[in-house]
Amino acid sequence: MNSSKPRVSLLKAARLQIHLKRGPVVPTFMAAHKSTPRKIRLMKKIKQNSSVPAWVIIRTKRKVRTNPKKRQWRKTDVNVG
Repeated sequence: MNSSKPRVSLLKAARLQIHLKRGPVVPTFMAAHKSTPRKIRLMKKIKQNSSVPAWVIIRTKRKVRTNPKKRQWRKTDVNVG
């Protein structure tokens, strides 16, 4: 039997499905030697990504519990240029 489609192993098919569930993979590259303004912008994003301090939660009687600017490093891009 000559089939036009190549055979895909079961393991490869499972990997492909996992890959498709995650969505399109967009390669992003980071230079090893960064300029000073870029480093400053990245440091600001690192500081913004921290959680709310415990004393703020206590002082506001749990009205402020989460940081709205909190981001997950894999899910969202920083867009610092």
